Amino acid sequence: MMDDADVVIVGAGPAGAAAAYHLARRGRRVILLDRSAFPRDKPCGDAVTRAGVRLLAEMGVLADLGGTRVIGGLSVSMGAKGRRSTRDFRYGDDGYGIVVPRAVLDEAIVARAVGAGADFRDRVRVARLVQTDAGAVRGVEIAGGAGVLQAPVVVAADGGTSVLARRSTREGRRQGRYGYAVRAYFDLQEAGGLDDLLRFVMPLAHPATGARLPAYGWIFPMGPDRINVGVGVAERQPGVNLADMFAGFTDELRTNLPGFAAARQTGPLRGAPLCTGFVPERSWAPGLLLVGDAAGMINPATGEGISFALESGKIAAEAIDAGLETGRTDDFSAYATCLARRFSGHLETGRHAAVRHRLAWRVLEDTFESDRPIFALVRRTTLSPGPGIDSRAQAVSADLRGCLRPGLGLGSQLVVASEILADTVRRDWPFLARLHSMTTDEHVLARPALFVLLAARCRSDGGGAPRATSGADTASDRLITLAAAADLAAMAVLAAASVDVHPAAAAPAGPNWGTTFAVLSSDLLLARALALCATTSPELAAQVASAVEEACRGRIRELAAHRLSTPPEPRRWLELSSRSGLAALAAASCELGARAAGAAEEVIAALGAYGRSIGLAVQLLEDDRRLSGGTDQLGRDALADLDEASPCAPFRLARVHLGSRLEAVHSFAGDTRTRADRAAELVRLIGTTTVLEQTRGWIRELVDEAERALERVPPCPARDSLAAIAQQVRRHAGGADPAFTPGRTDPTSVHARRAQS
Repeated sequence: MMDDADVVIVGAGPAGAAAAYHLARRGRRVILLDRSAFPRDKPCGDAVTRAGVRLLAEMGVLADLGGTRVIGGLSVSMGAKGRRSTRDFRYGDDGYGIVVPRAVLDEAIVARAVGAGADFRDRVRVARLVQTDAGAVRGVEIAGGAGVLQAPVVVAADGGTSVLARRSTREGRRQGRYGYAVRAYFDLQEAGGLDDLLRFVMPLAHPATGARLPAYGWIFPMGPDRINVGVGVAERQPGVNLADMFAGFTDELRTNLPGFAAARQTGPLRGAPLCTGFVPERSWAPGLLLVGDAAGMINPATGEGISFALESGKIAAEAIDAGLETGRTDDFSAYATCLARRFSGHLETGRHAAVRHRLAWRVLEDTFESDRPIFALVRRTTLSPGPGIDSRAQAVSADLRGCLRPGLGLGSQLVVASEILADTVRRDWPFLARLHSMTTDEHVLARPALFVLLAARCRSDGGGAPRATSGADTASDRLITLAAAADLAAMAVLAAASVDVHPAAAAPAGPNWGTTFAVLSSDLLLARALALCATTSPELAAQVASAVEEACRGRIRELAAHRLSTPPEPRRWLELSSRSGLAALAAASCELGARAAGAAEEVIAALGAYGRSIGLAVQLLEDDRRLSGGTDQLGRDALADLDEASPCAPFRLARVHLGSRLEAVHSFAGDTRTRADRAAELVRLIGTTTVLEQTRGWIRELVDEAERALERVPPCPARDSLAAIAQQVRRHAGGADPAFTPGRTDPTSVHARRAQS
């Protein structure tokens, strides 16, 4: 008996409809079911992030949506009511989001699926799964005795309270906690005047006790006179009625949001459950795949799920198509692996998700005003929406990819190193895996793994890529693991550099969650790095630990120098910076790779000198981006160094030039300026000095030093690649400077500084 379809999809929301579209485009027979009559409304924030917009554009859906509100990022206000601090997370040139009612969005995606060949049937309720004696899913039974639809694969896209997920044979699958969100639409004449940001306010207070809860409110502009307002909690709170919390939040808006006092609610308050129990390994059963909300794919910090739904639908379609092609529809473990790697850092996993989320919330609140590296990473990965991790895309930025000489075979090795890194931290702190995916082509990402692999190809015999022998394969695997360990060690240093933090004055009394988290993260990452070394390169584990120790000692020296009664002159901070942070890790990574490949000691020393100079140059490039009005890789602006115990060398130079004028940038009681206003003022002040010119001069000098170090390395394609990276750094620093003469005896020059050391 012939199956009714290749795939039956239950639920026509974004996840199910996207899966139907991509399968139908591949020529598969698809039946798409939904229990509601379309078009239908759906309680939701209606916001689609830039990642979701890209997926909608890929399906051609954007052209069908009409007048949507374009979104340029999000704004988060954190802290106690009346004392909230606000940060904006702008998309910049990296895409845009939209706000569109679900009634419009879902109908448009379904129409595209139907146009691709899917058979859509609304007002159909599924009673249960049809399974073989062995438990494999082979179709669904329609409620009311309306028959059975047979197919080798069923997709459960029936929401956070998925009936099909509960009735599958994967025991213990539903490990997550349920939260809840409610929303209502408001007419607001001034809505067209709101900026293009999705606004979040957190935490919200318990309606009865006033205690702060891990709950958030949102205000999303929809058009010239309409907004979407709602509140949500990642897990249910005892004794909390969300309708009361919503009323308290709207009362706050009537006081603080311009024009909202005259806003009129249109329609009832509607709500929906939020399942945040994303468990990749339990996202499938033989013949069954879970997508979107049914798989618990909700960001617990913001309740966002549409982009995850769209992408999981696409990934499921790819997995199903491959399974149908090979006739293997009972094993979709590859789908689970893909989800785990793709969404690490966006979606908390497993039964510990709620506990981790509560800790992340405390860290966010305690460190919202801090720009220490690990806290900036937590803030950005937790709150700022963006694409999931694609190890193929994150292996090396396009900016550096053009520097790598053909034939080295680094691309695939960096991909594997990325996957090792993600798998190593995913179960503990999955957001940490996102560090290497957060760069854009505007940044030179001096990734330690890249330096390990390039340096390993700079042996004294001028060796290139490993030959295709079993021994070479073993050596290659060893190097890849070592490269992943170097990346983990770099993140351990990033966390350790965040330990000396002072809570903001507005932070609640109690534990210093920021410092606690930084220490725990640093210890965890270093332990994972050493564990990787122990499996393949035990003799190099001590060198990895020593590299982290040097970087941390360098940081301690910077802090100690800052506390001197007469701090060193700004030019002396470069020497300290070259022994900490990225500079120390880049040097150690080059030495690690060269030593692992058996290079001569003089080559190891030369590569270490190259790494230290280029690492410091890249560090200064990031400083220059902040102080000239941009943001660095972690999204930090010019204010990042203002209250820092040990600011970057260019900012120290700015202090010398500006002196008391910097006081105008500090916030004060009753200050009505936004953070962006203050950052812009600081950039303007720095622009009145020669700080940026001097910083770029330092960068070019460091590139000169790196190139001189490479002269001691035997000619080979890997050395050429390292030289090309140095030239790319020079280009980012403004290229050749006619007024700049390498080695000049400028009292603030790198050469003069080192001559005096």
